[in-house]
Amino acid sequence: MKNNAMANQSLSLQTIIGMVVVAILWAICFPFITVGLPDAPPLLFASIRALLAGGCLIVVGMKMGRMPHYSFQGLMMLALIGFSYTGMGLGGMFLGASDVGPGVATVLANAQPLFAAILSLFVLKEVITVRLYLGLFIGFVGVVILALPGFDVGADRSIGALYVLGGAVGTAIGNVLLKLQAGDGDVYWPMGIQLVMGAVFLFLASLLAGEGFEVDWTWSFAGAVFVLAIPATALMVVLWYALLARAPLNKLNPFTFLTPVFGLLIGTLFFDETFSTVEMTGIAITVVGLLVIIIVPKQESVLLES
Repeated sequence: MKNNAMANQSLSLQTIIGMVVVAILWAICFPFITVGLPDAPPLLFASIRALLAGGCLIVVGMKMGRMPHYSFQGLMMLALIGFSYTGMGLGGMFLGASDVGPGVATVLANAQPLFAAILSLFVLKEVITVRLYLGLFIGFVGVVILALPGFDVGADRSIGALYVLGGAVGTAIGNVLLKLQAGDGDVYWPMGIQLVMGAVFLFLASLLAGEGFEVDWTWSFAGAVFVLAIPATALMVVLWYALLARAPLNKLNPFTFLTPVFGLLIGTLFFDETFSTVEMTGIAITVVGLLVIIIVPKQESVLLES
């Protein structure tokens, strides 16, 4: 009954604003990854980002005087989150960034809410309504249209596409696990610990891939690491974790469809890019999909309930 009631409640304005901020913070990742990749191997770069973000959150947790006591089971859960959400998610993002065109990467990365919706049926027992399915479908169609100008069908980029898709699957698994943990105690320590564990997984993957340790610490690379680690990771995951404690995952996750929208806005504001008619159409359809999910009637038929 609790899941049913939550599924039929509209999101509060505060939650909506919080999710818009999360989408903006996620959107700034892609340009700064591009800035930093020439100066460091991708997996090592991702590991540095996660380690700095996790260390920052742990320091904040210590300064607030909160010392956690985790059971072995609790640490294993954080290790799974670190492996899936941070290790697979960031690893796929960084590995695919240099090999896949922006259109393909955008579509594959934003398939994450669809994967999470399927997982949440079996793990979280969340209710999937007709309206939610429709909103997810419309939002994803909008993302596909948004990405059309960036598609490169002439090049063989299957490996890079698999990296991005694997990252999307890892993020979806991590989000479901985060939802299981959300609202259970402190925010800073669990997010900090899983990020540090994810950094270790990424570093081990870097070693296995034979990337080496050559990092050119230019000002541009240092700036990219700072932006990616502090606002785009540390701040974002704390806000995301707090929001997960307040609303169903399947009503929050579709806001990630706004990531490419804000990415285009950033390009327009800071890189003198312009919107095409196709991109404006994609933005409009994406917003319609989100409105379908956000605006919930008092009586809504339930399609599936576990």
